Amino acid sequence: MLRRFTPSAALRSYVQCYWQAQGQEGSELAGRELLHPDGAAGLLFNFGGALERDGNRLGGTCWIDGPKRRTARLAVGETLDLFGVRFLPGMAFPFVSEPLTTLAGGDLTPGDALRRLELEALHERLGERPDLAGRIALLESYILERLQRHDAPQEPALTASLDWLKRHQGQASIATLVGELPFGQRHLERLFQHHVGLSPKRYARLLRVAHSRELIKQSRASVSLTDTALAAGYFDQAHFIHDFKAVTGLTPGGYRQYARHRYGCSYPARAILTLCGPRS
Repeated sequence: MLRRFTPSAALRSYVQCYWQAQGQEGSELAGRELLHPDGAAGLLFNFGGALERDGNRLGGTCWIDGPKRRTARLAVGETLDLFGVRFLPGMAFPFVSEPLTTLAGGDLTPGDALRRLELEALHERLGERPDLAGRIALLESYILERLQRHDAPQEPALTASLDWLKRHQGQASIATLVGELPFGQRHLERLFQHHVGLSPKRYARLLRVAHSRELIKQSRASVSLTDTALAAGYFDQAHFIHDFKAVTGLTPGGYRQYARHRYGCSYPARAILTLCGPRS
């Protein structure tokens, strides 16, 4: 069971959502869930059993989930009890005060790695609040306090660039984006590495593959994968397959089989575990 909660107005330019994911006895979600990258970062607090991600057992109780380059696989069972926050892409830097490129990749960063964030102490305080509303209020207060310590303003050019790439679903070229900016590509690259943790090109690829996944789910088997590739802006089938597999670990055909098995005839309507990121 996944529940998502909208942040207060004061944090909506930074936070996607707060979320809670719990396993249920006899749940159809038991097994493994695909956690697709969306260019965002977040915090995870574990109040259930030991977690297994990408086949590795995780130690600790809290982590920073930096921007992922590839789909992660989370083991899901009845003991799952996670709580967290998901920032918007490019908006975690004011909170962590750490270049996001140092947190990017595939592994979770243990909460004690950035001791100034005091995430372990926060986990203990959250554990003392058994009611979900109390946990959300405490986490939101903590984030607001952290942001108030950060003096640097938001980067309007970064926000505009992220919005532009999302609006174009990652299909337009970075050169076209740069042509609309008051500075060159090198400065754009530095902004993205610092605030997003990914290059503009890699972020655009995540958006493009995410759009491809949605097209596959929406069309079921009624549209050929060649037509899906064209709709996603790929004019070369090999390029489409390469990008899709590089991000998800599955070929487009393999993902279509997964989606058909995962949702049956009802996909893509059912909600599943995504930790506020793109659907599996």
